[in-house]
Amino acid sequence: MIIEGKSIRSGEIMRLRPLDKEHMELKVKWYNDPVINKTLIIDEPLELDKSLVWIDKAIADETRLDFIIESVDGEPAGIVGLVGIDRKHGIAESFCIIGEKKFLGRSYATIAHSLMFEYVFGKLDLQKIWAILYTNNPAIVKVVERLGYKIEGTLREEKCVHDKRIDLYRIGLLRREFTPCHTDYKFIPDDQ
Repeated sequence: MIIEGKSIRSGEIMRLRPLDKEHMELKVKWYNDPVINKTLIIDEPLELDKSLVWIDKAIADETRLDFIIESVDGEPAGIVGLVGIDRKHGIAESFCIIGEKKFLGRSYATIAHSLMFEYVFGKLDLQKIWAILYTNNPAIVKVVERLGYKIEGTLREEKCVHDKRIDLYRIGLLRREFTPCHTDYKFIPDDQ
């Protein structure tokens, strides 16, 4: 699902634009970067040819929303989105990757989530967003707590990632508990 010809912009530092074929090389690079990959729940390498096929399906999929995160200067920083959008129950699972290391620790993940959540809570009328996180990543725990997420439980030895059994947190954010972390929010044409 995409927002045709539009982006969501925060004048502070970034904008979100619909993820498209032009971003697949970056997505593959970021997901396959060993430093970035060790923070992800998935550890299978991505391939460009499969990602190019995948993006066509993702764009047509009404149960997902994928954005490229860009600096206000148009430099790609990462990807944020939702999967499993269930309009009947008003829920979805969120994900985010900051792939360009120079943007790590600069609030890009927090503000990208905040912009996306303001959009989906308002325009899609979602009531809850959830996610799965590593229990040993204090940086991401701070990001999600700032947005209003609550830890709903620990999934003990839930996954085998990089040949190790790991615990995961299930976190949830109710619409009424969302705390925006950006100062402005507007739709703009892609050419601005």
